[in-house]
Amino acid sequence: MKKLLISLALLCSSSAFANTIHISPDMRIGPYTGSGISGGGIQIGLADTFGLDAIYVSYSHTSAEFLTYKDRLKTYRIGGQYQFVSVPKMALQLEAGVVEYEGSKDNIWGTHTTYTDDTGASISASWVVFINDNIGFRAGADFNYLDRNKTDFGQNISAMVSTGIVFQF
Repeated sequence: MKKLLISLALLCSSSAFANTIHISPDMRIGPYTGSGISGGGIQIGLADTFGLDAIYVSYSHTSAEFLTYKDRLKTYRIGGQYQFVSVPKMALQLEAGVVEYEGSKDNIWGTHTTYTDDTGASISASWVVFINDNIGFRAGADFNYLDRNKTDFGQNISAMVSTGIVFQF
């Protein structure tokens, strides 16, 4: 995470540091139906940079349990926010990066546990509506591609819903 943030800072010109900071915490629901709030994440970056409303690095951590399955997903992504409408201020966020998966499965009697892990691709899209110049609300979806033979999901794609608050100051 530190390497991504340092790389982002080095890419920006010195005049970009006069711009505003973009911070957005969120909560996540998924990857199982009925798993409820199972994780959270954060976006940290700069607003009004490279012709975008914001450019940022994103991290999320999700842990979910379903019967005898326990799964943990960590995502590391780079994203951008593009403002479509100025009144009311609305924007689209797109992110791409990697996902790390760790899972375990107990047998019914709890005498044997199998462990799995994998690394794959992760994308996210969110819609942001600002209530003023500094605060906005976002809702979106995350999609992670993992090899189903190396996970306990049973399919290659895992999906989550996320919602959060955007602060630009």
